[in-house]
Amino acid sequence: MRATPLFVGTIILLAALAPVVLAAPTNTPIDHVVIIMMENHSFDNIFGVYPTMNISSPSSLESSIEKPINLLTMSQPPKLKAVPNGTYWTADPTEGYSAYHTDWNKGKMNNFVQGSGTQSMTYFTASQLAGEWDLAEEYGIGDMYFSSYLSETAPNRLMSLAGYTPVDNDVGPPPYIPVNQSIFGELSHFGVSWGYFVKSPSTSAYPLNYFSGMGKYSSHIGSWNAFLSDLQNGQLPSVSWVMPVGGGASGYSQHPSDNVTFGELWMMNLVNKVEESPFWKSTAVFITYDEGGGYYDQVPPPVVDGVQLGFRVPLIVISPYAKEDYVSNTVLNHASLLAFIDYNWHLPALNTFVADSNIPMDFFDFNQTYQGGQVTRAPLVLGPSSTFPAQPQIPFGELPYARTGSSSVNLAKLGYPIYTPKDSAYTPVYETPPVFAVVAILLIVLLYLVSRIGKRRR
Repeated sequence: MRATPLFVGTIILLAALAPVVLAAPTNTPIDHVVIIMMENHSFDNIFGVYPTMNISSPSSLESSIEKPINLLTMSQPPKLKAVPNGTYWTADPTEGYSAYHTDWNKGKMNNFVQGSGTQSMTYFTASQLAGEWDLAEEYGIGDMYFSSYLSETAPNRLMSLAGYTPVDNDVGPPPYIPVNQSIFGELSHFGVSWGYFVKSPSTSAYPLNYFSGMGKYSSHIGSWNAFLSDLQNGQLPSVSWVMPVGGGASGYSQHPSDNVTFGELWMMNLVNKVEESPFWKSTAVFITYDEGGGYYDQVPPPVVDGVQLGFRVPLIVISPYAKEDYVSNTVLNHASLLAFIDYNWHLPALNTFVADSNIPMDFFDFNQTYQGGQVTRAPLVLGPSSTFPAQPQIPFGELPYARTGSSSVNLAKLGYPIYTPKDSAYTPVYETPPVFAVVAILLIVLLYLVSRIGKRRR
């Protein structure tokens, strides 16, 4: 659906006239979005040898699964090692802005050992991640989905929530991002319900501590149990973030050196709960990773809106409208999920970076029919003992669409207005380095004077 001038003008007028605008009907049959963001794995680290594991005699089903751009498609793959059967973790590669820029080597993608260490040259297989590979096979994966910033966790999680980061590494806050410049502020302004769920919000809700003014949205921050209760009680927000980090969570995010299977089971349980709920028929679940964690990946990240993207990470799209065994070659990043939210609920693009990021539309089939009815997928619940490959829900040969493709649709091309024309993070004066320095000097002087007075009294 293309935004008309009348529609765009109406959005701008309503935004100016009222602090909250009632949400319009969605642009697609999807009324609920659930985003799960795991930690620190590159695409080639998770799906490097998907689907055949590079064995000489794969099964006929494995051979028929659509192959993404990965290690199996390289003519001369680098010296990488598979994580051995029975091992479910690796040592943590060196992380950070400097390490990742060394890995990247201006797009040559050949300095991972020097930047992130020998542990970066490893990959997992179905021996560790059969369930995750099953989700990729049964639904869709993106093989050109990149983290939004060539650095570590904090910058990328901020990019995923505000399309912007004021920090280059895992430092801060300060600086702070005004919450009205985030997706939370935009959704609230236009009357779209949302919730952010962590293990225990009373403990913390990282990285929400980077957003100033978040206190007025405290009722939107809930626990994992609250998310599950919302599913059961028919109260699921339109947009939900369910996060394995923050809130006192430990061991769920797959961050090295965590057991990746433990995090996979947590992720799959959430997906199963969504599929078993009344909301399944109107939901899209997006599963991704915040950044590559220093693990090797072969594809040089592009630049979007002047921002150098980070390394390629997995994206799995699960929905009753998701194409089965689909591989998307669309160039995407974390802001693409924000672009999908803005597009789906008829909202302005959060900022120019979001406007210029492609929307993940080619994962879905909203128009085709299968055996006389619309292509909607029945729930497909995978258990903890699932093995790869799973039996297709619809035989691959009967699917009414190609199993690979791409698109280049973004909000800028559709003529959407911009919600935040200029991002403006800030640091309160009392938290600036000069003030800290003055306070430190005053404390030193005070301690000196106290010690001198004490000596005189003796």
